[in-house]
Amino acid sequence: MRAVWKFLTSLRLTVACLGCSVLLVFFGTLAQVDEGLWKAQKIWFESWIVIGQHLQLFGWKFTVPIFPGGYVIGFTLLAGLTAAFIHRFVWRWDKLGVHLTHAGVILLLLGQLLTQEFAVESYVDFKEGETKTYAEDHLKNELAFVRDAGGGQEEVIVIPESMVKPGAEIRHEKLPFTVRVKTYGVNCQIRRRGPMVDGPAVATQGAGTQLVVEPRAETTDMDSRNLPYAFIEILQDGKSLGTWLVTPWLGMLGAGAQEIEAGGQKLRAELRFQRYYEPFAITLLKTSNEIYRGTDIPKNFRSRVRIVDAATREAREVDIYMNHPLRYAGLTFYQARMGRDADDPQRGTSTLQVVRNPGWLTPYAGVFIVAAGMYIQFRQHLLKFLGKRLGGTRKGGWGAIAGRLLEIGALGYLLFKFTLKLFGY
Repeated sequence: MRAVWKFLTSLRLTVACLGCSVLLVFFGTLAQVDEGLWKAQKIWFESWIVIGQHLQLFGWKFTVPIFPGGYVIGFTLLAGLTAAFIHRFVWRWDKLGVHLTHAGVILLLLGQLLTQEFAVESYVDFKEGETKTYAEDHLKNELAFVRDAGGGQEEVIVIPESMVKPGAEIRHEKLPFTVRVKTYGVNCQIRRRGPMVDGPAVATQGAGTQLVVEPRAETTDMDSRNLPYAFIEILQDGKSLGTWLVTPWLGMLGAGAQEIEAGGQKLRAELRFQRYYEPFAITLLKTSNEIYRGTDIPKNFRSRVRIVDAATREAREVDIYMNHPLRYAGLTFYQARMGRDADDPQRGTSTLQVVRNPGWLTPYAGVFIVAAGMYIQFRQHLLKFLGKRLGGTRKGGWGAIAGRLLEIGALGYLLFKFTLKLFGY
């Protein structure tokens, strides 16, 4: 046990972790060229061990046979820092700055872990006058079956995309049929069918009978996303009711969900972007899109929205614009993109980035604690230095009292402004 404690508190371990983290960032950055940001992040930073990754630098191709992933480096650094903090902790006033700095760094590492594990990022796309009660994921998809539940409500049965694989048979207690996945592709393009050219359609029901699916390779471009497709066969009591094509393309082109009737029930099926429903509605009232004259550089993107929450009986309007997000119900809404409706150029559109992060205050608290620790540490050393140079410090007097009041006032003002900025005021 003593050897483990000595290893964790060793300065060499910290230096080794910092060196590995530098290499990790270097390799992860190179991987983005071929893998894209999201995939490279999964492989290098959101993993324990990285094995057999091929990279290239200035045309030179090489292989990293094995390397510790972000989780290994992060947890090792956190364990070492925590062990050193406990081992060397001595409660003395002249050590307060060092203790606060170490505690702040530990809190920053824990905050990053919380963000990595629990933060959810999605988007709300709407036009002026349109109301949404959900946000959509920009990477994940889902197979959804929707039925009317009466009273203006809908019941949604969602199948995760990870279960939509060729040959899979999907059953759910609320579905009156079995879903058999005949074909699945991670990305595609669709076009209208030419009967004399394309031959018989794979789909026998729905919009897919008039369309042709052209599979595409998985995209890693940050400015585009994968649009998957699947041909699903609906089985009831072992009898086939037909084959449908499902893909987010249908919703994007205005075709919407396709109706399936089975067991005396009518359901609408669609493969769509994964949705996160909220207990409130948000309406886009007006968009303001300003750019610097003679350039395409954005000057001010502003969305005027109305929040209506029936549970709390709250209804208010607020502006969301650059560096001024809206924080509501545990969510943070950022202004992401803005444009014009393709069918009506006079109608503005807006895209809000929605982030749910239970640990969003942790990084701010960590930075504040580190700053406080460094301030206390440098202040103590400065006073000692001045005391030696001036031959001792003079205690009391109006000058010392005024200096202390000025210091407290400046720190209070900075803390006040930081708090207002943090909460969007």
